[in-house]
Amino acid sequence: MRWIAGVLLLGMALAQSLTVPPEAQVGQPLEIRGADFPPGRYVLKIASENTSTELDLEAPEGSLAATWTPPATGEYRISIQIGERTLEARTTVRAAPSPPATQSTPPAQTEPGPPTLAPDGLVVGSWKLPLKGSWIGPKVVGQRAFIARGPLVLEIDLQTPRVVAQHYPPGEVRALEADSELTVLLEDGRRLGLGAFAGRPYEGRWESLAVIREYRDTLAAANASGLDQSPESNRPYWYYFSLDASSLHPADLEAVGRDLLQRGHRPELAWGEGVMRWLEPWLMQIRVARRQGLEQSLLWSDFFLKYLPQLPGAKAMLWEQVGWLEAQGRPDLGQRYRAALRQVAGWQTPLTSANLSLATWVLLGLYGLMLLCLTLMYLPAQLRGVRPSGGWLLGWLRHPLLRLRHSVLAYTTLGERAVLLLLFLLAASALLAWGVMARSEALLAQDSLMRGTLRSSAAAEALRSFANTAPLRGLLAYALAKENPSESQRLYQEAPPWTYVLVGRGTPEALAQAYQRAPTSAAVREALGLGGDFWTAVYHQAGVAREAVPTPRIIAAAVGLSNLQALASDFPATWRNLPIWPSPLWAWTAAALILLFAAYHLLCFFLPKPQSAAPSPAWRRAVQFFFPGSPTYSQGWGLLVLLAFGGGLWLWRLGNDGGVVLAGVALGLHLLLWALLVFRGNARAA
Repeated sequence: MRWIAGVLLLGMALAQSLTVPPEAQVGQPLEIRGADFPPGRYVLKIASENTSTELDLEAPEGSLAATWTPPATGEYRISIQIGERTLEARTTVRAAPSPPATQSTPPAQTEPGPPTLAPDGLVVGSWKLPLKGSWIGPKVVGQRAFIARGPLVLEIDLQTPRVVAQHYPPGEVRALEADSELTVLLEDGRRLGLGAFAGRPYEGRWESLAVIREYRDTLAAANASGLDQSPESNRPYWYYFSLDASSLHPADLEAVGRDLLQRGHRPELAWGEGVMRWLEPWLMQIRVARRQGLEQSLLWSDFFLKYLPQLPGAKAMLWEQVGWLEAQGRPDLGQRYRAALRQVAGWQTPLTSANLSLATWVLLGLYGLMLLCLTLMYLPAQLRGVRPSGGWLLGWLRHPLLRLRHSVLAYTTLGERAVLLLLFLLAASALLAWGVMARSEALLAQDSLMRGTLRSSAAAEALRSFANTAPLRGLLAYALAKENPSESQRLYQEAPPWTYVLVGRGTPEALAQAYQRAPTSAAVREALGLGGDFWTAVYHQAGVAREAVPTPRIIAAAVGLSNLQALASDFPATWRNLPIWPSPLWAWTAAALILLFAAYHLLCFFLPKPQSAAPSPAWRRAVQFFFPGSPTYSQGWGLLVLLAFGGGLWLWRLGNDGGVVLAGVALGLHLLLWALLVFRGNARAA
């Protein structure tokens, strides 16, 4: 029986066929058919010496049918992959024959005149396509005319006037050019043939997508939608972005998601605010669809969780969806979302310039408070010490070296000096980290790097404009992995061995090292066949191989390390250009103060405590009463009490009632320590 089944399966495999006409003409639809295919989704590849394209097809009942318009002459190879087999067919595309000059036609069958653009549309003979705005063209190639505006190119059949195709270049069109085939000149300077649009992300201005919506609305308003007979399949994701959210179907959302992944967009990478002009209504559909039931709301929330979790506002909306799902009695779905969102949170950088700015001011505040506390505590002893040299202020003019000898830190204990120096170093380090992070965020805020992908020409150019350091070479290697694999591998070898770099190298040794470094990484586990995560099925359904992606955390670290290297190699220029300074004067003033205070702290470690310094316990206890944590500043614990007290006041100011509790606990602990210190002092005096 087994050999009979094998023969039957072999017969079914041999029966599969892919047929195309042996010859075709430029600009004429070419029919492609297949038979006896297993039900499923297939990718049809069409390639010649000069161009290539891919079509996504489905075979619900075992048969395939597609129509494709050859853009130029040549020998075309048409292939489709079925398991491990590849079916292939060939066709020769020739130029469309020109009608004889002497041939006359009856008046009823005269050829339409040349296409012209009028202020209100395109005119071909008596046929008119209503249009708004300023269009480029028409450019005639054979029996087809092409016009363009923004990121939209229309192809019109001149024999039987109608729009036969809509083409979507990955940017705004500056001009239409034609030789053997149509070529578009984009605003960024690239020249692309119609077949070169496939697989490229959109790099134009987001507001230009209004052209697509306006064209569709213009036809609908003129009741002329039938003039556009272009196929609606295989349209890019930015076409769907221009649609109203209420007009989308589940199949449209899946088509958008697949196209995003196939064009190099990744869930791990961040998006900027520009796209929210179109996607904010989509995001709100999660909330709107809840009134229609669980299934409709999940349709939208699943779409954003799968493909766009890094969109501005998406994480907050998805966390809101978690609470709604649990309220609907579906804690299982809520848990699935929680796990995925925790992974999304792990992609983010833990530090931002706002966090570091707050840390800098907190540390400077702690440093200033402790310095003020120590100054007041030892002020009586210091005044007695500087009296022979002219007093607290005039001593700097009469005997500056002697006055420096009686600096306030000369009267402090070694522990107090060490803690104060530590606070100063932490504050200076936080200031430097704040500046470096702000510079990194300014570089990464470029629109080309905030579109959910690094595999665009603009993103690659932006990365090339950064400093040529090892961490940034890893990012550029990832960006060039599809466009220039050999250059990408060279850059991967020069990059530091971070996880995504090791997976990008792809060698057995690199993959083993990657697993040792990050055994929980989904990309590493998939590369080794050990399983994946929530997004594993998403990638597989889109037919895209899972890669290790440099997440925003890694990108920020790479740019930050490069900025630190620039600071070490050219400190004056880099320090002056940190974006935290209102002007260069502020930069140099801050640098001078840091150097001055650093020298002062180091000098004070060599200043012996004056022998004539008599303690003033009553004054010291009175000062310590007003500074939370001051009784134990020298041990370092007092700083924690002071930080807790300040943090509690900050939370209370922000409207968090828990801040009052935290500040009260810190204040109570301070009073307890102060009372114990006074009690021990009285006990020693007795």
